[in-house]
Amino acid sequence: MTHWFDLTSQPSAEEEKAVRDALWQFNAGAGHPRDRQGLSLLLRDAAGTVVGGLLGATGWGWCYIENLAVPPALRGAGWGRQLMQAAEAEARRRGCTGIRLDTYSFQARGFYEKLGFGVVGQIEDCPPGHTRFTMTKRLDRPAAAATPWPDAATPRAIITRGEANLVPVLLAGLSAHAVTQAGPHGHAPFSLAVHPPGEAAPVGGLSGSFFYDWLFIQYFFLPEALRGQGLGRALMQQAEAAARARGCAGIWLDTFSFQALPFYEALGYRQFGRIDDFPPGQSRHYLMKRLKDGEA
Repeated sequence: MTHWFDLTSQPSAEEEKAVRDALWQFNAGAGHPRDRQGLSLLLRDAAGTVVGGLLGATGWGWCYIENLAVPPALRGAGWGRQLMQAAEAEARRRGCTGIRLDTYSFQARGFYEKLGFGVVGQIEDCPPGHTRFTMTKRLDRPAAAATPWPDAATPRAIITRGEANLVPVLLAGLSAHAVTQAGPHGHAPFSLAVHPPGEAAPVGGLSGSFFYDWLFIQYFFLPEALRGQGLGRALMQQAEAAARARGCAGIWLDTFSFQALPFYEALGYRQFGRIDDFPPGQSRHYLMKRLKDGEA
């Protein structure tokens, strides 16, 4: 045995970085180097305190909106639309082909549809009794006219860019709303790290998180020397076993056309969504495998 892997729910920052770096190196070798650039918009009150905003990033010609949160006192005044329009304007300035995001049936699908987004894929019972939607909006057409800023004369909040403390504010706001609609999300990190014998630093592995009774696999990579030996299948089987032990409804992940689509399909994953030209000339595929309802 030349390598082994171990399971942990609390990977160190160095271990997570090692898995991500290995995957990014592979992507770069396939002609798609990492070009991620953060994009955030901050919603502040009169005292300058961040009370909400938008968190995302651009890369490979697309913009991804990770979090959007507006506090209850400011809803209905147009701030969510203004945040999205400002993000779209910046994505267009950076030359993005489109914008993608994920939302739940208890969140804001209708809001995004009014802004021109459409559903490209969905997962039922994620969380149980609800649906997770992946939505996109192409930007290779003229931009819509901007909506006037709400409360222009006496603003209750302002929007600025870049803020280190934005993520906790957004997650707290989104979690508070989600708990009232779907119950506790039960978020917990999950990883399987592959080590050479006698070495502490991993050379590959799998990293993701449990969320609303599903396992989301975010990163998965093995170096060339370890492929074709069944180790990748063993990693995925270990992840599936952990998800089943936790009572998960299923597993979902995404992969690119130059990565491992046939590998996942051979393990029983099926495609539920796809984005073309992401990155340009390639496609991004969303896959899932249900662990209940009699599916393998």
